[in-house]
Amino acid sequence: MPPTFHDPELEAIYRNLLGTGQPPATGTRATPADMPRRIQRPRTPGDVARAEGLDLGPLPPRPAHRSPARPALLSPRQMVVDLLLEAHCPRLQALALATKWLQSLASPRLIPAWITAVGPTRYDAAAELARHGFTVVDLERPLDGASARRRLGDGEPVGQVVARLLACQRPR
Repeated sequence: MPPTFHDPELEAIYRNLLGTGQPPATGTRATPADMPRRIQRPRTPGDVARAEGLDLGPLPPRPAHRSPARPALLSPRQMVVDLLLEAHCPRLQALALATKWLQSLASPRLIPAWITAVGPTRYDAAAELARHGFTVVDLERPLDGASARRRLGDGEPVGQVVARLLACQRPR
């Protein structure tokens, strides 16, 4: 047997929870007054206290909304260290390799592409190829059935790969 309520509001809530409440009359539309109010989430402890009606005494003023700070520019060394750490190099090895990468290539902007192309530990191969004027794009050129990048990855000496690339460049 359903409970009986002496308060009509409690009875309406109970029926609403059971889903047996009165449906809205046909032809009526919901108005903004019928819509649930959106409650703003408090941003500071002072806002919470005010919303709860608590008097906590004088509170510091609300902090002004600050725009996010511009991210600090990374030094070339830190950028290379981060790339090497992403390539799963141990931290101490990444620090040593970053120095060698920066010493071996003239432009730090090209280091990410070379790391991707030849691997995180092959700074010497990148330096040798760059010294002969080759770019990362040249590594994709096919040399006798395999690209220069593939040949380097398979362990072919850098000097042989450079010789093959130079031979492909010469007009016959």
